[in-house]
Amino acid sequence: MKLQEGRFIQGLRNMFSLRWDMANPDEIHNTIISGAKLQGTNMCILMLAILIASIGLNMNSTAVIIGAMLISPLMGGITAIGYGIATNDLTLSKGAAIRLGIQVVICLITSTIYFTISPITTASSELLARTTPTAWDVLIALFGGLAGIIGQTRKEKSNVIPGVAIATALMPPLCTAGYGLARHRLDYFGGALYLFFINSFFICLAAIVVLKLLRLPHGNDISPKALKKIHRNIAFITVITMLPSIYLGYDIVKKTMDNSSAEKFITENFDFDGTQIVQKTIDTDKRMIEVALLGKKISTADTKALQSELKAFGLGDYKLVITQTEVESGVTADEVEKMLEKNADDEETQNKVAQVLAQKENDDLKAENENLKAQLDSYQSYDIDMSDIAEELAIVYPNITGAAGGHMSSHSVGSPTTVNGIAVVLYENKALTDEQLKTVTELLKKRLDVSNVTVIQQVEKQKDTTSKAESTDKKKKN
Repeated sequence: MKLQEGRFIQGLRNMFSLRWDMANPDEIHNTIISGAKLQGTNMCILMLAILIASIGLNMNSTAVIIGAMLISPLMGGITAIGYGIATNDLTLSKGAAIRLGIQVVICLITSTIYFTISPITTASSELLARTTPTAWDVLIALFGGLAGIIGQTRKEKSNVIPGVAIATALMPPLCTAGYGLARHRLDYFGGALYLFFINSFFICLAAIVVLKLLRLPHGNDISPKALKKIHRNIAFITVITMLPSIYLGYDIVKKTMDNSSAEKFITENFDFDGTQIVQKTIDTDKRMIEVALLGKKISTADTKALQSELKAFGLGDYKLVITQTEVESGVTADEVEKMLEKNADDEETQNKVAQVLAQKENDDLKAENENLKAQLDSYQSYDIDMSDIAEELAIVYPNITGAAGGHMSSHSVGSPTTVNGIAVVLYENKALTDEQLKTVTELLKKRLDVSNVTVIQQVEKQKDTTSKAESTDKKKKN
């Protein structure tokens, strides 16, 4: 039994052994040193990677940023620092650190110049994502660094290095720091440099650990006291580097949980007949939840109950602000349209408002049909008495001798609508001027209490008195 357990354990050791397909120490040395050179193609590729990453961040293009990460030679210098510490070759580590520092300065200067002259000044989401590092970035850098150094020490090189270059981004944070300098945003500059330092330090730390486990030959002998001091300094820097990221990570987790609780609170408690949620804003920084309602107004008691209900969702320190647009008979189409335009970028609000709008349009159409039917019924139920109106108009304009009126409906060919109104015929011995006709029309609208009046002028033909006189003279002569 013990023999079988021993074989099983030995099998596991062989399965995860780092020395099984390890390259020889000289090959590892040459691979790491060549990646840390500050001349020739490394510098040319560095400049190209800077420009590509800056353009990708500026245009918010993930694919372009990934391309820049793949060709960036920055990881070579970081790995060389770890290699020097692991093999007790502090001279190598110092030289690699100086070369890495020069590369960082070149990246900052180049990216700052680019973002200064770039016409696109808005910070993209890809850029903003590299201004607030968290504990997860520490873990990514550590695990990515472990995978990277293991890949570099193998006899056969695989696709591990490109994957690590993407996972542990080094170039984008430096370019983001350049953006912060160009736009005078020290918060962007500081956050991006902190992310770069996290990635660099933990990649280096992972390299030290793996290379020590591989027991590579040491370049120089270091006294136990000096070696202990080095290890103590590394541990101190590790703790100092992790603390801010842990705090930021906790803050992000807390905000995410609060946001989820607030969404659940709104979904479960804002269910009122005739009232719709058209907009909601959850501000975890100000500890505030804002909800915009449209429709029938909810009572003060309901508002207080909602505020007290926050505690049950772990949001006791949040303030609830409710904005209400009251519509006694429900939501009107115009109000919903305005709200829809105001929140055009909010897909959830658009869907909710569209549902309310569709229902309201059906209600409005039904009400309009009922109103039209009532008007038609009223048109059929009475005639217009023009006797008093004709007398009043004759006093104002003596050339009006009479008037006739009645309900009418007009329809244009090809038009889908029919217009209803009142037609009034004016009998006159002399036509009214345009100004007089306009005045009469307004008087008729007020007198008949309608908005649509069509006035038709009918001028009576005058008898030819001159011809009659001549005819009488002729008869007398005869």
